[in-house]
Amino acid sequence: MNRNLTTSAIVLLGRRWGDLHRSITLYSKDLGLIHALAYGARKGKLAGKIEQFLSGVFYLYHNPVKNDYSIIDVEIQTTGERIRNDLTRTYAASFMAELVMRMEGGDRQSVHALLQQAYALLDANESIDRIIIQFIWRFIAIAGLQGDLASCPICEKHYSEEEILFFNTVIHAPCCGDCSDVDNDSFQLALGPGARKYLMFTSDMDFYGAVAITLNEPTARRIKRYMLRYASIVAGGDLKTLAVVME
Repeated sequence: MNRNLTTSAIVLLGRRWGDLHRSITLYSKDLGLIHALAYGARKGKLAGKIEQFLSGVFYLYHNPVKNDYSIIDVEIQTTGERIRNDLTRTYAASFMAELVMRMEGGDRQSVHALLQQAYALLDANESIDRIIIQFIWRFIAIAGLQGDLASCPICEKHYSEEEILFFNTVIHAPCCGDCSDVDNDSFQLALGPGARKYLMFTSDMDFYGAVAITLNEPTARRIKRYMLRYASIVAGGDLKTLAVVME
């Protein structure tokens, strides 16, 4: 087995490891979620090269006995610098990273491509709310958990055009009001007809095209909060970054 590997990956998280090294969490196009040590990353040749949210081609060494990885070198493709320099964008990117780490699964290439596109748009100063909405909706689809917006998945009733959808936490999906198991009066997990039409309209678009569809600010904020609550339920509980992106 070849111990030297080359893979396209995105840095989700980096932590200090001793005085000189860093522990890096990567999402690899080929390997999925992996943890790798960057020896000498604080003072050696890798110093300043492995920052959070960057993407590139990583040269790894794999120890099959311990089943661990170390980073030999990286060819940086996108730096993620604009994300790191903008607190709101940092929060959004951190939420996406946490969701991926919490819910590892689905097609690795699709998850990698989605994350790469989302970070590229965050780095390009696009609308944060629309990026979050589309990221969650597509990530849930990759995981095989995206709900049906045309009919109730429980009673199979076809939704009317102006019907408000509620939520069932057992099946992790939107449903009609009769099949909901949450407090419908609070409307925290209510999806209005306009939001439903927007999600259905953009579902078949590519990520960049979907994010480019404009929404007024209150609508974008409302759909974003719905999708964040949706993601929290699907992920099995509150995410640490949820509060900061909910604002």
